[in-house]
Amino acid sequence: MDQSQNPNPPQASQAGSSRLPGESGGERQSNQVQPPRTRMLLACDRCRQRKTRCDNNLPSCNACLQAGVPCMTAERDRPLRASTRTLPRDYVERLQNQVDDLEVQYQTLLEQESTITPGHLMVGHPAARIESIPESWVPPLPSPIRATSISDLGVPSHDPLSFESTLLDAIKLSGCDPLRAESPNLLFGSLSSGLNHIKALDLLKSMDVHSLNAAVNNYIHFIHAHYPLLVGEEVRAKFAIMMKPDYRSGQIAPAEELIIYLVVILGMTTASQFRSIHLFPQMLYYSALRTPGLFDNPESIALTQALILIAVYSLYDPAAGSSWHILDVVSSHCLSMGWHLVSSSLGNGIEGAARGWAFWTLYSLDRMAGASMGRPFTIANDDLITVPVPGMRTPGPSDDTGYLSGPLISYYKLLYRARRNPEAGFAHWSSQFDEWCISTKNGVNEYISATPRTEEWTNSMHKYIELVYYQGLLLIPQFDIEFPIITPEVRELYSSEKMYQASKMVGLSFGVHRYPLAWTAGYKAFATCMSYLFCVALRDRSMINLPEVYHVCTACINLIEGLAAKFDGLIGYAKFLVRGVDMMLRLYNVEGGNTPIANDPHFLYTPYSDAIPRSPNSGIPRPPDVADLHVRRFRCLSRLYLRAMEDIRLKYFPDTMDVYALGEVAVGV
Repeated sequence: MDQSQNPNPPQASQAGSSRLPGESGGERQSNQVQPPRTRMLLACDRCRQRKTRCDNNLPSCNACLQAGVPCMTAERDRPLRASTRTLPRDYVERLQNQVDDLEVQYQTLLEQESTITPGHLMVGHPAARIESIPESWVPPLPSPIRATSISDLGVPSHDPLSFESTLLDAIKLSGCDPLRAESPNLLFGSLSSGLNHIKALDLLKSMDVHSLNAAVNNYIHFIHAHYPLLVGEEVRAKFAIMMKPDYRSGQIAPAEELIIYLVVILGMTTASQFRSIHLFPQMLYYSALRTPGLFDNPESIALTQALILIAVYSLYDPAAGSSWHILDVVSSHCLSMGWHLVSSSLGNGIEGAARGWAFWTLYSLDRMAGASMGRPFTIANDDLITVPVPGMRTPGPSDDTGYLSGPLISYYKLLYRARRNPEAGFAHWSSQFDEWCISTKNGVNEYISATPRTEEWTNSMHKYIELVYYQGLLLIPQFDIEFPIITPEVRELYSSEKMYQASKMVGLSFGVHRYPLAWTAGYKAFATCMSYLFCVALRDRSMINLPEVYHVCTACINLIEGLAAKFDGLIGYAKFLVRGVDMMLRLYNVEGGNTPIANDPHFLYTPYSDAIPRSPNSGIPRPPDVADLHVRRFRCLSRLYLRAMEDIRLKYFPDTMDVYALGEVAVGV
């Protein structure tokens, strides 16, 4: 360590007593003049102030002191004395015991779910573990044959810029899950060789029919209610055909088969009862992508619908690929075919209406991704769009879903204008969202007056409108491009009754919509989770362990930065999440009166990724297992939190109970 980084430099008297015999007085004076000691790196990640003096007493930046927040980099990178350069003797042991206890709790929950609802799991197979492998429950074929791999989808190798090539690249660009410590996508890694001999139809029929019916109904009830891309009766009819014992692959068009596979996959992924067998939909997805002849007709409506379902699936599971790139590829493909224009390319009748709905579904997905991820829109506002905004879903006389698609489009346009003009202030855009919420509810009431519906249907529709409205309120303070400035108005907003109800409602949406805390869905799940925890904590501190929230947020910042440094497509996610976490932490520090908030004094000294730059004078050797233990601990805490949110949903929102609990089935069996 050089002298500029030495926390205990020699005193001047000691330096004078050790001079050489032939040294003159002028030389002694010049040697005693030391340049000012400066920090090698920026002292603070928040205010960007550089220190000119560094001591052993946690120096803070003046800007941090004026803002009332601790100096994060000074706390993390402070030079430690030699006696404290290592972790406490029992630190790793205590952390290991805590992680083991949390994993046992989560494993117990999985086993309880398996025993409570055995009819919805695979017949004759035990519940999967947290980090299970598919070979433990996937039935092997009696005579394995060589099948095409994911790289053999009929993509011409001489045209890397073709639609098929770019789509395949987007699918193979897996969104990485921070809860699995930067593990690669297993479907396109070492496990792919063991899946190539399994056909999608054989894998589908290995699941019991009752569970598949529940998955189809779950898709119709949740996914189809928000994105009425398909016709429910057609989905059920084709699913019944594929489940017949004498059905062989090819009797239905390959793209239509892929749609049915994706319906089952999304139905299982978004249902809490299938969490213990989460690898089954991933393997079915991998096998379905290898369906022969899938890209023979790239302009067909069925293939486009399947690609949109892949984009929806990517928002729930990182195994589907990078939602950032998939949305861009599919949206560009639809624009190139002219589906945003009223022309002969749309066709007439049912097919024309289906293509119009496909475009507006992509429009909503593109706006949702742009508003929540910080992702640039593929379908720009400057694009000429002549396809009329749909009202009620047609065809399908019994399909009452899709009524909100028109208002949702206006909502995304409103959100886009708010992001482009944050100078108008929160009050202006809050009133705009209030007007949208009131007008949308009035439209629902007018529809109900003409077509009476049950009280449960009306309540669920109003709750969904409020959910979207509250989510817009939560996003308003984060519209600024730079880090939000903590002002009294922002503090008052986050401690208000309206924002408390907003965070509570959006937090409960985890149970309603079943967003797993995965990386590609984390842009919405994590931000709303932190907002929920923080707003509840401001109202009643006895309910929330604030230091625990602080630790989780710090872990997320490190993980996000580390992942974004390794995957170029994740930079947009990182900017949004880091901005939201930074705002939550700073609000928390101000509310806490700048008091010591970390119960674990060594937490900030354990980096979660080698990609995160650290000051060379930190002086703390990193034990090889501490970072992994913290990631495993964070993983269990997050999943246990989601399970608790599911219990809250069942208690306070009984009308959102799963469809199969009401006795409804997709196919009469």
